[in-house]
Amino acid sequence: MLLPIFLLAGGILLMIQPRTKRWQARLLAHFNGNEQKVKQRANTFFLLGFAFIMAGLALLYRVTT
Repeated sequence: MLLPIFLLAGGILLMIQPRTKRWQARLLAHFNGNEQKVKQRANTFFLLGFAFIMAGLALLYRVTT
């Protein structure tokens, strides 16, 4: 019962993280100011977070039924 909650919380965190100024500043420095790569990485994190949320909801549904 703990795994679905962990997946939901992790998914939300992964979706919110690329929106923070600290995260964007660190990646801009890492990619030498290439904003396209930063945006691509943010979209990847968003999709990964969404997948975590979907997996958490599926497991929660499976546990409750």
